[in-house]
Amino acid sequence: MKNLKRIHATLCLGILAVFGFTSCEQKKEKTPVTEPEPMEISAPKQIVSVSQAKTMYDAYGERRVGLIEKYENELAPEKKFDVARFGYYDYNTIKEYMNYIEQEAKKANVEISSLRFYFSNYPDKMSFEDGREIKHPKQNSFFIIPAVKDNDREYGFYIREEDDGKNVPVLLTDNLEPKKDGVMDKMQTGESKSEASFMPTAAPAPFYARNKSLVLNEANMVPPPYHED
Repeated sequence: MKNLKRIHATLCLGILAVFGFTSCEQKKEKTPVTEPEPMEISAPKQIVSVSQAKTMYDAYGERRVGLIEKYENELAPEKKFDVARFGYYDYNTIKEYMNYIEQEAKKANVEISSLRFYFSNYPDKMSFEDGREIKHPKQNSFFIIPAVKDNDREYGFYIREEDDGKNVPVLLTDNLEPKKDGVMDKMQTGESKSEASFMPTAAPAPFYARNKSLVLNEANMVPPPYHED
């Protein structure tokens, strides 16, 4: 009888221990995870007021739009020329572009130091030499190209893929001509990056299929259409 009581007591203690352990595990699982509060991001110092932006927009209208209209309308008086006032990309395109150029720069072992925005103008024809369509001939536009620092100076660049698969950054001057010496400072990025930073001393080959452009263009330029609101 005493043995039976001991067995009963032992079983009860075992059951209580199991339930207690399970209960503790359940409580642990239900403990909410506290997410860290996102840090407040300060506005870049380059942010300007809407009033200042409007002043600059109006100044362009007063000092540039009329001159462009007059010039283009004299060349082709049969059709009124629309002077573009702004261009835009959808937000996802910008994010994809940033991710793409960072990916390609990493492959070439260089760090992007800045983004250049070049003013441009579409030629008066229906397509470029490679057959790419020109939607609005003669229209003002802009394009974006990343830059990399070399000897305390920045250069736009594109990527050339070598026969062995290595990605080499090709430096461009301010007017988008290949840099003549074509050599980046091997000391600026350390020994690990020096080989990838070395540029061929000969003039770079003409742009071809294995060269990867990092230039973003074909924004939606407005007008046309004109918005009445």
